[in-house]
Amino acid sequence: MSQSNKVRTAVVGLNMGLQHAYAYAKSERADLRWVVDLDAEKAAKVAEELGCSWTTDWTTIIDDIDAVSLCTPHHLHAPQSLQAIAAGKHVLLEKPLANTEEDCLKTIEAAKEKGVTFMMAYIVRFLPAIIKLKEILDSGQYGKPFSVNLWIQAYLQPMPNTWFSRKAQLGGGVMFSHGCHYVDLLLWLFGNTKAITSLGTRVGTEWMEGEGTSHGLMQFENGVVAHLETSWGMKFKSMPSFLQIHTTEGLIVLEAGMNKIEVINAEGRQTIFGPVPALTKEEGTNAFYECEHFLECIQNGITPETDGVEAMRSLRAIWAMYEAAENGGVPVSTTGV
Repeated sequence: MSQSNKVRTAVVGLNMGLQHAYAYAKSERADLRWVVDLDAEKAAKVAEELGCSWTTDWTTIIDDIDAVSLCTPHHLHAPQSLQAIAAGKHVLLEKPLANTEEDCLKTIEAAKEKGVTFMMAYIVRFLPAIIKLKEILDSGQYGKPFSVNLWIQAYLQPMPNTWFSRKAQLGGGVMFSHGCHYVDLLLWLFGNTKAITSLGTRVGTEWMEGEGTSHGLMQFENGVVAHLETSWGMKFKSMPSFLQIHTTEGLIVLEAGMNKIEVINAEGRQTIFGPVPALTKEEGTNAFYECEHFLECIQNGITPETDGVEAMRSLRAIWAMYEAAENGGVPVSTTGV
């Protein structure tokens, strides 16, 4: 691809955004112009490695780019997205969209009015094994799903007195900040929900104002019932897999690395997809897939798979979970939501 046809990109925030920077540097669709971080030393180091420029203030370089990945603290997502959109820039935004429904809708409408590509960085959706899993479920070749378990067991080093610890700036707890990836995944795989509930705890993550461990239950209109365990407080883990889907004909298993799918049925246990070789850091790791989709959408005028409207589905589901938790776990009806 000629240099003139490439999308001029920048990445703001080099913690979550580091993968984005490597992905753009690797992509033939992108011309990575800038990396941005408040830590000047970090920004300079990444820029030297990737052969681009750096700054600590993203607003000073906005005229030199076509698109930006915003990978900043959650409470900054809405104002920064709105500023980039107002300047006519395409935006790939790390989750969540915003901390309130009002800010979410304002951002979605602004992107629509300006005619720019606005995409949420739901990284899991674009992994090869996840795409294949969707194809398998839609085909019905292994029966009809009815029971789902998804385990996200992790330990996050305590960060007291930071934006990560503050419920208002994080937007909630672990379910809102991290679980949104997997609520989005379940909605994509199984459709609309009928009822939702959850319960959470701060035990083991007392440094957080919101819940550090959450168990959510989702009942779907098609009869599927799903359980999602999400935690930042588990110092040790032994997940049976990443995702297990029981069907009328067997069990579909997505292993913990999210790169291999197995089926257990009357014929025994067999691998039906993968394992997919992991991309290196220099290849953008898993972010490469979502960044490529973002760039393709810009170049071809395609609506992203994870646009703002789609992202609202998972956030509304989580807000329903929080409503249920506040009422002792009494399920919230989501029919028609």
